[in-house]
Amino acid sequence: MKRLINLMLLVLAIAVAAPTSMQAQKKKEKKEKKAKKEFVWELPELTKNKDFDKYLLTCDTLNNRIRAYCDSIVFYEVKKIQETDANGNVIMDENGKPKEIYAVVDNENHIRGSKEAIFQYADMILSGTSIILDMANITVLTATATTALPSLGLKALSYGKYLKAGPIMAKDGAVEIKEIVSKCRTQAKAIRAYKNSFTESGELIDPQADVSNLEGVNLNDVPTITKPSEELAQELEKAKQENANAKDADEDAFEDIA
Repeated sequence: MKRLINLMLLVLAIAVAAPTSMQAQKKKEKKEKKAKKEFVWELPELTKNKDFDKYLLTCDTLNNRIRAYCDSIVFYEVKKIQETDANGNVIMDENGKPKEIYAVVDNENHIRGSKEAIFQYADMILSGTSIILDMANITVLTATATTALPSLGLKALSYGKYLKAGPIMAKDGAVEIKEIVSKCRTQAKAIRAYKNSFTESGELIDPQADVSNLEGVNLNDVPTITKPSEELAQELEKAKQENANAKDADEDAFEDIA
């Protein structure tokens, strides 16, 4: 009898818990369905309303500028490069230490000209700042487009959703671009310190200089990679040519860099 009562209590507990568990699962699935969708912009057919179309075209131009900017960035950083022989072994210098230099490399670890890298960073900083400033115009145009919406008649039902596009584009784009600009500033500071302290061959101009504090930048703990002697020589020569052809960077871009 006692065993039967315990069994009945267990069945009752399951019966009570099951709906709660199912309800929790349904809430979870519903929440997942409501997850924020990635914003994707597509220019719709123009409305022939001057104010609303100006808003749509401005959104399209801004979106293209943001995407082109974010997709074109190439990041650079300073790394130590240890020279290796044909067998992949690190070559040692006369003091028995790894033969290494410092160099500016891109995201594929190819050596690049420091002057060219600084010029590109300055350009990206100024371009990104310009785009962010232009985003303020979207706020004004959104208000104008909102006023013009009722004049679209039945089209207003399908075009109303685009009034959210501008503010979303400006908000998300500003966050993305500010992150890139911040990274550009940080890495440009390190590369400028490198350029002022090393030869184009990657050796210290002043052998006694403190690599852990070059113009306030610590290059002592940068990542280390290896390159075969022939590849190293070829890339250094190519980087020298890049520097020879590089334009001077606009120093205004680095005003906020301490």
